[in-house]
Amino acid sequence: MGIAALESHAIYPADQYECTPAIQIGNVTFHNWKKSNRGALNFVQALTESCDTWFYQVGIKTGSGPIIDWALKLGFGAKCGIPLRGEVEGRIPNDEYMKATHGRKILNGDIANMSIGQGDVQVTPLQMAQAMGIVANGGTFYQTRLVQQVQTFDNQIVTAYQVRAKRNLDLSPETLDELRTGMVNVVNGAGGTAHQASLDNVEVAGKTGTAQWGPKHKERTAAWFAGFSPADQPRYAFAAVYEGEVGSKVHGGSAAAPMIADVFKDVYKGQMLTSRSQRREREQPEIRRAEPVEEDDESD
Repeated sequence: MGIAALESHAIYPADQYECTPAIQIGNVTFHNWKKSNRGALNFVQALTESCDTWFYQVGIKTGSGPIIDWALKLGFGAKCGIPLRGEVEGRIPNDEYMKATHGRKILNGDIANMSIGQGDVQVTPLQMAQAMGIVANGGTFYQTRLVQQVQTFDNQIVTAYQVRAKRNLDLSPETLDELRTGMVNVVNGAGGTAHQASLDNVEVAGKTGTAQWGPKHKERTAAWFAGFSPADQPRYAFAAVYEGEVGSKVHGGSAAAPMIADVFKDVYKGQMLTSRSQRREREQPEIRRAEPVEEDDESD
């Protein structure tokens, strides 16, 4: 959403929109996950705090065209091409899909849902990790593979697969800088939603998310966290999804982000890394307190 808005010049980095608790779109009220008014925010601030109502407004201003175009450029709506029968294409809804499914074109309410990755949007964890890799490396879409090379037990290479660039997205340096700044702040900045993914000595960049599916009486929640590390010189792109039980509420910052912290503590174990949240708990146990429910959740 941010790429589509910034690259189409629907907005500019310094533009501010109100992060209100809710906005009316047509005859439907669309809510933010926070119940307090956060005031006027720019893109980096809105990404950091995961402000739904900010993205609703910017999505409608941008229009469905650029959002759909950039989603497809980033690999959503298409298989990654790995040799797994279970891989699916996902879905980036367009007017044709909406007419066939709902009997109408895309409306502003649909755009609002698309702007936070909900509604009729469907993506796989692999697609999300692939997109994070594109952002991390500066805009080059490489063919995703499961295997780099095949070798014998005595380390003789039998087959090696070349790294193949499928296309370059030509993202502007300004847009990439905005994305990276916001994603670093999500993990490490004040107001960020993924502090539990932070590590000492290595900066993780990411974005949290939460999605609901299923009928109301059997609704389930999936907690997402996707990004890359190290933020300044990325080597790893990732996407983690934690599927909650029926009726439970799980969130990207509290369920998926710690999973990634555990993975990277193992990856960087030689550097004896610990998460910053754990270090704070050891150093300042006396100031720990329960947060209000409405301030400990994000729903995009």
